[in-house]
Amino acid sequence: MTEKETANDLDEKITYFRYSGETNTGNLLREARDRALKRKIGTVIIPSETGLSALKAIDVFRDSGIRLVVVTHYPDRVSGPEGDIPIGINRPEYEKTRKKIIDAGIEIVQGTRPFVPPSRIEWTWNSMEGMIDATLELFGSGTKIAIEVAVMATDAGKAKPGDEIISCGGTYKGLDTALIVRASNSHKFFEQFEVMEIIAKPRFLVHTEGQYPDMNWKGDMEQYYAWKEDYMKKGD
Repeated sequence: MTEKETANDLDEKITYFRYSGETNTGNLLREARDRALKRKIGTVIIPSETGLSALKAIDVFRDSGIRLVVVTHYPDRVSGPEGDIPIGINRPEYEKTRKKIIDAGIEIVQGTRPFVPPSRIEWTWNSMEGMIDATLELFGSGTKIAIEVAVMATDAGKAKPGDEIISCGGTYKGLDTALIVRASNSHKFFEQFEVMEIIAKPRFLVHTEGQYPDMNWKGDMEQYYAWKEDYMKKGD
C-alpha cells in the first residue's frame, strides 16, 4: 500500500472495559463526548430505561453543543437484587426524572424494538429478527443495544438516514458501549446501516440469564431503587 493510499487511514484508540455494566457509565459518556467533538458528530443516542443514564449524559455533555437523543424502553419490568425494577422513562415512577430530562431540552423516544417484533416468541430465535438479536449479542449486549437504539431513533425521525452518529449501549443497567454508526431506518437496515467505529466496549461478555449477577458485570444497583421513596410517598 502506498503512502498516498494510507493518508486517510484512521489510527484511533478503542477502550475495552474489564467489566460490563453500570460501572463504566461515566467513562463511556466522556469517551463518547470526546470522540463526537473530534469527529464533529452532532448527535449522540443514549439508551435509558430508568432515566439515570440520561441524567448522567446531560451532565457530561453540558455546554458541548452536541445534541442528545434519549431512547427508552416501553413500560415493563426487569428482575433485580432487591425486587423488580420498572423500566421505561414514561412510567409514572419516573415522572420527576422525565421532567428533568425534558427541562434540559432532551428529546425522549419510545418505540417498538426492531429486533423484538410480535413474531418473536419469548427470547427464542424463531424469527429473522431473533437471529439478528442473537448474532449481535456475540459482540456484547451493549453493541446490540447501541445498534438497536440508533435504528429506533432514526425511525422516530430524530436521526437522519445516512448521517454519522454516535450510539451508546449497555449491559443490563448503565452504559458500557459506544459506536460510530451510519444511521438507517429499520426497513433499510441491511442496505444502509453501518458500524463505522468502535469507541469502547466490554472485553468480556455476560452469559448469565437475566445478566445479573455475573462475574463479568459490575455496577451500583442501589440507585435503581431510589424511585421507590418518592413514588410511595406520592401514593400515601
